[in-house]
Amino acid sequence: MDDLDFDKLQINPAINNISEATSLDIYSQQLSRIDLLTAEEERALGKKIGMEMSAIIKGICSSAYGLDELATVIEKYLQNYQGSDGSATKRWSYDVEPAYLGNVAATLIDTLSVMHFLHEDSAEKRGIESNLISLLQSLSLGRQQLIEIAEKIIGDYPHLRSHLNRYYHYRSELIEKNLRLVYSVASRFRVRGIHYEDLIQEGNVGLLKAADRFNFGKGFRFSTYGYWCIQNVLKTALQKKYHTISRPSYLQEKLSIIKSTRTRYLNENGKQPGIDELSKLTGIPVATLEKIDSFPAQPVSLNQTIDNDEGSGTLSLEAQLSDESVYTESLTEQQLKRRLLDRICRRLSEREYLVLKMRFGIDCRTEHTLEEISHQLNVSVERVRQLQKNALNKLQNNDGPMI
Repeated sequence: MDDLDFDKLQINPAINNISEATSLDIYSQQLSRIDLLTAEEERALGKKIGMEMSAIIKGICSSAYGLDELATVIEKYLQNYQGSDGSATKRWSYDVEPAYLGNVAATLIDTLSVMHFLHEDSAEKRGIESNLISLLQSLSLGRQQLIEIAEKIIGDYPHLRSHLNRYYHYRSELIEKNLRLVYSVASRFRVRGIHYEDLIQEGNVGLLKAADRFNFGKGFRFSTYGYWCIQNVLKTALQKKYHTISRPSYLQEKLSIIKSTRTRYLNENGKQPGIDELSKLTGIPVATLEKIDSFPAQPVSLNQTIDNDEGSGTLSLEAQLSDESVYTESLTEQQLKRRLLDRICRRLSEREYLVLKMRFGIDCRTEHTLEEISHQLNVSVERVRQLQKNALNKLQNNDGPMI
């Protein structure tokens, strides 16, 4: 793929009414104010990043712990490009085998470890460090893994802090100057079923990966590799998030059959098939097809605002939905009470049992007062109180298990 021309990447037009602007409009205008990197500026920035990474790797080589971690990172990286028989996979793009580079890296690291143990500081050691740095920078090894090692040893080697800070600054500049690339690539996937804002967020993840792995020494523009990384991340996101709400496999199969049948019928006849024709072609009952057609085309967010019927502004959809958890909790409590009374009703008289059910609202719409129960049973309030007291005393004196 040829290098992209950043000057041709289109950004939304100016916002005329800020009150009507969406967050995406504002974001696009912010991108339009960011100056793009020229090829020369990008090369200069790449050299600065390379210099800081060389200093960071050199600091790692000064630590026995750092060398051990470095060996582990290199080993895991090379294993990803080796088959079961040890040969290189198709993704390996170097002339020599991964096992060979692994042996070279292990030899360099082991030699540095011995020199570190002997406290040797010579031109030979500096030459070995230089060879290891060159090897690491020639591989597509993620710089973030090396940064994490440096962060762990920074307490013993505080001079690494200045190199890390400068690396973070240059990396942030590279990312910021290429945010417009994410906006452009995401626009090509805009009609695939995911909101544009989500596509941009996923694309930014791809941009971070590109900034972490891009090798400036090969002479290509960053946009070439960045485009490829962003596109791969967006394709993965589409595969994972195309169906926000999980559907059973049998239903997904029916949806695929319906979609392909409708497309084929439209291509052959120039119109959409009716519900009866579609049922005959797919073998799916009409009632099932009508139910499937009633599904919303796009999932609705719970945070979506809707107008309040009472005229008091807008509310989120989540706020408008009834919360049945309180009812469920109340129903569970009623079931427990009923179970308790049913187990011990043999110890109560009919009136005592009835008084407790009405008093605590079991199998009733609400809890009743003593006066309300007295009217229902046609007895005095004092008599109801006595019945309740007797029933509770029997419950308290029950020796067996209640539930």
